[in-house]
Amino acid sequence: MLKRVQQFPRSLRYGLGRSIEARTETLLALLIRAKYAPRGEKDAILRETNVELEVLRFQIRQAVDLKALPLNGHLSVMEKLEAVGRQVGGWRKSLGGGEPDAQRK
Repeated sequence: MLKRVQQFPRSLRYGLGRSIEARTETLLALLIRAKYAPRGEKDAILRETNVELEVLRFQIRQAVDLKALPLNGHLSVMEKLEAVGRQVGGWRKSLGGGEPDAQRK
């Protein structure tokens, strides 16, 4: 994603692009925190991760709508985000921390 943001037009690179970069780094930090958190804290961190993933999905769609990201780049990124979301949902389910977030079809 970071390489794709570098290709955004200048007018979007420093607003939407920086926000996407920051959110991507936040997701990475949340996943690392969840890995090392005590079992009782993992589910809350993973729920927060799901929220950040959803916001990032909308930002990616916005980048496509603004023609900052080509459609084929959008599909590739969205597939990877969906895979991360499925893994986070599986992790939450394995913790027994309630129902996983609604599945996307």
